[in-house]
Amino acid sequence: MKTVMLLVLALLSSCTPTIRQSIFPYKNSNIDVVKKGNFGFSEEEERFLAQEAKVFNIEIPDRQEIRRFVNYFLANKQSFENILRRASYYMPIIVPILQKHGLPEELALLPVIESAFNPFAVSRAGAAGLWQFIPSTARRYGLRVDGEIDERFDVIKSTEAAAMYLKDLYQMFKNWELALAAYNCGENCVARRTGGVNFWETQNFLPLETKNFVPAFFAVLLLTRYPEKYGLNINMERISLVVNKVQEETKVEKVLAERNLKGSVFRDFNPHIRGDKIPAGTYIYLPQGQTALKEEKTILLENGAKVIIR
Repeated sequence: MKTVMLLVLALLSSCTPTIRQSIFPYKNSNIDVVKKGNFGFSEEEERFLAQEAKVFNIEIPDRQEIRRFVNYFLANKQSFENILRRASYYMPIIVPILQKHGLPEELALLPVIESAFNPFAVSRAGAAGLWQFIPSTARRYGLRVDGEIDERFDVIKSTEAAAMYLKDLYQMFKNWELALAAYNCGENCVARRTGGVNFWETQNFLPLETKNFVPAFFAVLLLTRYPEKYGLNINMERISLVVNKVQEETKVEKVLAERNLKGSVFRDFNPHIRGDKIPAGTYIYLPQGQTALKEEKTILLENGAKVIIR
């Protein structure tokens, strides 16, 4: 694996209690912790930004803009730490799907900006889930959205849809700056406002949130690569999720009874299931250690730092 993002992935799926232990395989006593105010990037950070820009084959975003978003996230440090803790539950599921589609692993961190890795997130515009799909785009990419189930909240299915959407956007615009902008505000918005011309030359024609999307994303990459420098202390709560596929329609109460599981716990990990029934073919997510139902087939197991898809 060629990018530093894989160190982040090791962090998010490892058994070690803090980000520092996983991201830093070495000890560095010369790291300066930045508490507030403006600051410059070190040579190591500059190399990292250049490396990530190369991964996406784009220009390095304006460093002042990256700094501005680093400062923003640090001004809301506790919230940012909570976002990364939530990310630790889902990264081992998301990353293999992106790899399967041949996409940069760094894109696994897009939900930091899109939804704060909140699986219950719903925007004022009606976008929902980790990947913030509106209903029309969700249905276009095969997600079921109705009164029984809303697959925008299903981690596996929404990530599959997001991967396909990102690939289509990249094919449409031929570069990642515009593709990422289009993921944020829609392909029609970007095509109409930029004419498909270089993002950096046309970004002022885009909505403010979209204009800021690329530098904000690079700020997230930087902070997750160097958490200790920026005073981030992220103690991970170890939760391993087992993903099962229900082969026949099943009542939620049956799942709860057979697993001796509280309804609130089930709902926390399965916001895509709206009613009292689980339709056939639906994925359910449960803490590791719960007994599997006979009619279910385990299709994905999170095992340490490795995710096995069967």
